[in-house]
Amino acid sequence: MTDRVRLIISVEGPTEQSFASQVLAPHLAGFGVDATARLLFTNRKLRKRGGVRNYAKVSDDIRCLMQEQKDTAVRFTTMLDLYALPGDFPGFAAAASLHQAIARVAALEQALAADLGDRRFVPYIQLHEFEALLFCDLDQLVPRIVGCGRGVQNLKDEVGDTPPEDINDGPLTAPSKRIIQHVPRYETVKVRVGATAAGAIGLASLRENCPHFDAWVSGLERLSFDL
Repeated sequence: MTDRVRLIISVEGPTEQSFASQVLAPHLAGFGVDATARLLFTNRKLRKRGGVRNYAKVSDDIRCLMQEQKDTAVRFTTMLDLYALPGDFPGFAAAASLHQAIARVAALEQALAADLGDRRFVPYIQLHEFEALLFCDLDQLVPRIVGCGRGVQNLKDEVGDTPPEDINDGPLTAPSKRIIQHVPRYETVKVRVGATAAGAIGLASLRENCPHFDAWVSGLERLSFDL
């Protein structure tokens, strides 16, 4: 390891921003990586941030960011949800033909990196959305949402032994939709609860149960060695 790397994580929502700031950044600091999380601009002129409704706006924002940050010691990454990814995303049609979610997300990440065309960029798309991480230990919701114990148990019974990253991206069966079905209050408190619950689960457990997430974090840990 030589000099420290400055990493900018572009995320689509405040829950991911809190998680990246509170959980990922302190961990990466020990690997010579100084990480900051920012909400994607959805309209730079109006200074609106958050949400991924079309790829053009994501692309414009990240390209502007990379043009502003020309330092060779700066790296860029994303934390975007596979669930509800817009259809104009690079490689979307080809990826949709792949049966396994891990193959789809890998193809989309490769297409994203190729489209942006900057060696400093590390693509990451979450299988299938941030809330998948919470399925590593759903009990962490119980002390954070009053009266949700029965709902959490029902949710655990519903998913059984399904690995968190395999919980699919249907409009009723995506990770967040499943949580909201059994714990409705999560919808209004997820920004406050989501990141703290994931932090309480701990990176070790998140990585053990979510291989794609683990591969991303492992790559970020190595950034300072590649300067």
